[in-house]
Amino acid sequence: MDNLVREMQDLKSSLQFSQDELKDLKADKDSNLKKIKQLEQDIASRNDVVSTGLTEKLDYIENQSRRNNLIFDGIKEEKGETWEQAEMKVKDVIKKKLNINPVHIEIEKAHRNGKPGERPRPIVSKFLRYKDKQTILGKVKMLKGTLIYVNEDFSDRVRRKRKELQPALRAARERERTVSIHQI
Repeated sequence: MDNLVREMQDLKSSLQFSQDELKDLKADKDSNLKKIKQLEQDIASRNDVVSTGLTEKLDYIENQSRRNNLIFDGIKEEKGETWEQAEMKVKDVIKKKLNINPVHIEIEKAHRNGKPGERPRPIVSKFLRYKDKQTILGKVKMLKGTLIYVNEDFSDRVRRKRKELQPALRAARERERTVSIHQI
Protein backbone atom coordinates (compact mmCIF):
# COMPACT_ATOMS: atom_id res chain seq x y z
CA MET A 1 0.00 0.00 0.00
CA ASP A 2 2.86 2.35 0.81
CA ASN A 3 4.33 1.64 -2.60
CA LEU A 4 1.06 2.44 -4.22
CA VAL A 5 0.78 5.72 -2.33
CA ARG A 6 4.37 6.59 -3.24
CA GLU A 7 3.72 5.84 -6.91
CA MET A 8 0.59 7.97 -6.74
CA GLN A 9 2.61 10.80 -5.21
CA ASP A 10 5.26 10.43 -7.93
CA LEU A 11 2.59 10.47 -10.62
CA LYS A 12 1.03 13.56 -9.05
CA SER A 13 4.34 15.41 -8.93
CA SER A 14 5.15 14.30 -12.46
CA LEU A 15 1.76 15.52 -13.62
CA GLN A 16 2.25 18.83 -11.78
CA PHE A 17 5.70 19.21 -13.37
CA SER A 18 4.25 18.49 -16.84
CA GLN A 19 1.46 21.00 -16.29
CA ASP A 20 3.96 23.66 -15.20
CA GLU A 21 6.09 22.90 -18.28
CA LEU A 22 2.96 23.18 -20.46
CA LYS A 23 2.09 26.58 -18.92
CA ASP A 24 5.64 27.80 -19.57
CA LEU A 25 5.45 26.58 -23.18
CA LYS A 26 2.10 28.34 -23.69
CA ALA A 27 3.52 31.56 -22.26
CA ASP A 28 6.58 31.25 -24.53
CA LYS A 29 4.30 30.55 -27.51
CA ASP A 30 2.23 33.68 -26.82
CA SER A 31 5.36 35.76 -26.36
CA ASN A 32 6.84 34.36 -29.59
CA LEU A 33 3.61 35.04 -31.49
CA LYS A 34 3.72 38.67 -30.37
CA LYS A 35 7.35 38.93 -31.45
CA ILE A 36 6.55 37.35 -34.82
CA LYS A 37 3.69 39.81 -35.40
CA GLN A 38 5.95 42.74 -34.52
CA LEU A 39 8.66 41.43 -36.85
CA GLU A 40 6.12 40.99 -39.65
CA GLN A 41 4.98 44.59 -39.16
CA ASP A 42 8.58 45.81 -39.16
CA ILE A 43 9.33 43.88 -42.35
CA ALA A 44 6.19 45.19 -44.06
CA SER A 45 7.07 48.74 -43.04
CA ARG A 46 10.63 48.39 -44.34
CA ASN A 47 9.37 46.81 -47.56
CA ASP A 48 7.13 49.85 -48.09
CA VAL A 49 10.06 52.19 -47.52
CA VAL A 50 12.32 50.21 -49.86
CA SER A 51 9.58 49.90 -52.48
CA THR A 52 8.83 53.63 -52.38
CA GLY A 53 12.52 54.45 -52.57
CA LEU A 54 13.05 52.11 -55.52
CA THR A 55 10.01 53.50 -57.32
CA GLU A 56 11.29 57.04 -56.88
CA LYS A 57 14.80 56.08 -58.02
CA LEU A 58 13.49 54.24 -61.08
CA ASP A 59 11.26 57.19 -61.92
CA TYR A 60 14.21 59.55 -61.59
CA ILE A 61 16.35 57.34 -63.84
CA GLU A 62 13.55 57.08 -66.42
CA ASN A 63 13.10 60.86 -66.44
CA GLN A 64 16.84 61.34 -66.80
CA SER A 65 16.85 59.02 -69.81
CA ARG A 66 14.07 61.17 -71.33
CA ARG A 67 15.84 64.43 -70.46
CA ASN A 68 16.73 65.30 -74.07
CA ASN A 69 13.38 64.23 -75.52
CA LEU A 70 10.58 66.35 -76.92
CA ILE A 71 7.22 65.13 -78.18
CA PHE A 72 5.92 66.75 -81.35
CA ASP A 73 2.17 66.26 -81.69
CA GLY A 74 -0.01 67.21 -84.64
CA ILE A 75 2.50 66.56 -87.46
CA LYS A 76 0.80 64.72 -90.32
CA GLU A 77 1.65 61.05 -90.64
CA GLU A 78 1.99 59.05 -93.78
CA LYS A 79 1.42 55.32 -94.04
CA GLY A 80 4.64 53.35 -93.65
CA GLU A 81 6.57 56.39 -92.47
CA THR A 82 10.20 55.62 -91.55
CA TRP A 83 12.26 57.04 -88.71
CA GLU A 84 14.19 59.14 -91.19
CA GLN A 85 10.96 60.64 -92.55
CA ALA A 86 9.76 61.40 -89.02
CA GLU A 87 13.07 63.09 -88.29
CA MET A 88 12.82 65.18 -91.47
CA LYS A 89 9.30 66.29 -90.49
CA VAL A 90 10.55 67.41 -87.09
CA LYS A 91 13.45 69.29 -88.71
CA ASP A 92 10.97 70.89 -91.12
CA VAL A 93 8.86 72.15 -88.18
CA ILE A 94 12.00 73.42 -86.45
CA LYS A 95 13.08 75.29 -89.56
CA LYS A 96 9.79 76.62 -90.93
CA LYS A 97 7.66 77.14 -87.82
CA LEU A 98 10.26 77.92 -85.16
CA ASN A 99 12.77 79.73 -87.38
CA ILE A 100 15.71 77.72 -86.05
CA ASN A 101 18.44 76.52 -88.37
CA PRO A 102 18.18 72.70 -88.08
CA VAL A 103 21.81 72.31 -89.18
CA HIS A 104 22.87 73.37 -85.67
CA ILE A 105 20.43 70.97 -83.99
CA GLU A 106 21.19 67.27 -84.01
CA ILE A 107 18.43 64.72 -83.57
CA GLU A 108 19.73 61.43 -82.27
CA LYS A 109 16.50 59.58 -82.98
CA ALA A 110 12.91 60.41 -83.96
CA HIS A 111 10.03 57.95 -84.10
CA ARG A 112 6.26 57.79 -83.92
CA ASN A 113 4.84 56.59 -80.62
CA GLY A 114 1.77 54.39 -80.23
CA LYS A 115 -0.43 52.45 -82.63
CA PRO A 116 -1.57 53.96 -85.92
CA GLY A 117 -5.09 55.30 -85.75
CA GLU A 118 -7.25 58.08 -87.12
CA ARG A 119 -5.13 60.95 -85.81
CA PRO A 120 -1.40 61.27 -86.37
CA ARG A 121 0.75 59.67 -83.69
CA PRO A 122 3.14 61.95 -81.81
CA ILE A 123 6.81 61.97 -82.76
CA VAL A 124 9.26 61.41 -79.91
CA SER A 125 12.52 63.17 -80.77
CA LYS A 126 15.70 62.60 -78.82
CA PHE A 127 18.14 65.46 -79.24
CA LEU A 128 21.85 64.94 -78.97
CA ARG A 129 22.24 67.97 -76.68
CA TYR A 130 20.04 69.23 -73.86
CA LYS A 131 20.68 72.81 -75.02
CA ASP A 132 19.06 72.00 -78.39
CA LYS A 133 15.94 70.84 -76.58
CA GLN A 134 15.89 74.01 -74.49
CA THR A 135 16.35 76.20 -77.59
CA ILE A 136 13.28 74.59 -79.17
CA LEU A 137 11.22 74.89 -75.99
CA GLY A 138 12.13 78.57 -75.85
CA LYS A 139 10.45 79.15 -79.22
CA VAL A 140 7.39 76.92 -78.80
CA LYS A 141 5.16 79.99 -78.45
CA MET A 142 5.66 80.54 -82.17
CA LEU A 143 3.47 77.47 -82.78
CA LYS A 144 0.44 79.21 -81.29
CA GLY A 145 -2.41 79.05 -83.76
CA THR A 146 -1.09 75.94 -85.48
CA LEU A 147 -2.19 72.41 -84.71
CA ILE A 148 1.33 71.42 -83.74
CA TYR A 149 2.24 71.06 -80.07
CA VAL A 150 5.62 70.42 -78.47
CA ASN A 151 5.90 68.96 -74.98
CA GLU A 152 8.59 67.53 -72.78
CA ASP A 153 8.77 63.75 -72.41
CA PHE A 154 8.17 62.49 -68.86
CA SER A 155 7.64 59.11 -67.20
CA ASP A 156 4.09 57.83 -66.72
CA ARG A 157 4.19 58.68 -63.01
CA VAL A 158 5.12 62.31 -63.69
CA ARG A 159 2.52 62.55 -66.48
CA ARG A 160 -0.21 61.33 -64.12
CA LYS A 161 0.87 63.83 -61.44
CA ARG A 162 0.94 66.69 -63.96
CA LYS A 163 -2.53 65.67 -65.19
CA GLU A 164 -3.80 65.86 -61.60
CA LEU A 165 -2.37 69.38 -61.29
CA GLN A 166 -3.90 70.66 -64.56
CA PRO A 167 -7.22 71.90 -63.04
CA ALA A 168 -5.35 73.96 -60.43
CA LEU A 169 -3.03 75.29 -63.15
CA ARG A 170 -5.97 76.38 -65.33
CA ALA A 171 -7.71 77.99 -62.36
CA ALA A 172 -4.59 79.99 -61.49
CA ARG A 173 -4.20 81.10 -65.10
CA GLU A 174 -7.82 82.23 -65.19
CA ARG A 175 -7.01 84.46 -62.21
CA GLU A 176 -4.39 86.01 -64.50
CA ARG A 177 -1.43 84.53 -62.73
CA THR A 178 1.69 83.33 -64.43
CA VAL A 179 2.08 79.74 -63.31
CA SER A 180 3.78 76.61 -64.52
CA ILE A 181 4.51 73.09 -63.35
CA HIS A 182 8.15 72.29 -62.69
CA GLN A 183 9.60 68.89 -61.99
CA ILE A 184 11.80 68.63 -58.95
